[in-house]
Amino acid sequence: MTNGINTEFFAERFGMNGLTAIVTGAGSGLGQQAARTLAAAGAHVALLGRRPEPLRETQALIAQDGGIASIFPVDVADRDAVGVVLDEIQQSMPPLWALVNNAGTGGRAALIDVDERMVDRVFDVNTKAALLMATAFARRLIDRQLPGRIINICSLAARTHSPHLGIYGASKAALEHLTGTMAQEWASHGINVNAIHPGYIETDMNRAMFQTPAGRKIVDSLPRRRLGTPDALDGALLMLASQAGAFVTGSTLVVDDGQRFVIG
Repeated sequence: MTNGINTEFFAERFGMNGLTAIVTGAGSGLGQQAARTLAAAGAHVALLGRRPEPLRETQALIAQDGGIASIFPVDVADRDAVGVVLDEIQQSMPPLWALVNNAGTGGRAALIDVDERMVDRVFDVNTKAALLMATAFARRLIDRQLPGRIINICSLAARTHSPHLGIYGASKAALEHLTGTMAQEWASHGINVNAIHPGYIETDMNRAMFQTPAGRKIVDSLPRRRLGTPDALDGALLMLASQAGAFVTGSTLVVDDGQRFVIG
């Protein structure tokens, strides 16, 4: 007890010491921040992504913070490769506990200009890969009668109808729908499944766009005329990934600074 605050309580409810958390798309942006947050809570973090070098950068940042992380380069859309990586994680790391399905890809085009290749690419990464990752993860927990947490990173675009984001939004809406079904099917196994809808979050991938006249116009239209930073999701992520969220499953947390009120 320090200054009237029960630090042991917070460590117990929000801590993940001795457990493994997997983050896909962990090499940059929201995935990198999620990995650092979970590592700070005590989890041993498995960093998944296609390119090794960005994963090493995330690993180095976690090590600087005093955390533990291991890298596993993999294409999360490759079901067989994912199975091999999950087996390796099980053999070399503490018990599985949390999965953050963060890997995703964008796609901007008016529907009339969308081709089949774009549809396949966006849905393969944003929906299919997340489903395959979640089911492979859940299967391993169920086989060993272990509880766990799955957090699917969706998007505010799943509930809005912004021009040129139809296919991207549809892929995230499908993932939100699957989140509820996963939660229902796996509740009896002690696996909680939830989603987060981030609003506009500034990352290395979109920073240049938001500096254009069109991007600045978007920012000026927001209720607080500001973008989020990746750490804006920390609180929601930590709650859903830890024991603090034990009574929350099948839910979607909207973390958007009120942006949904003005985005069409």
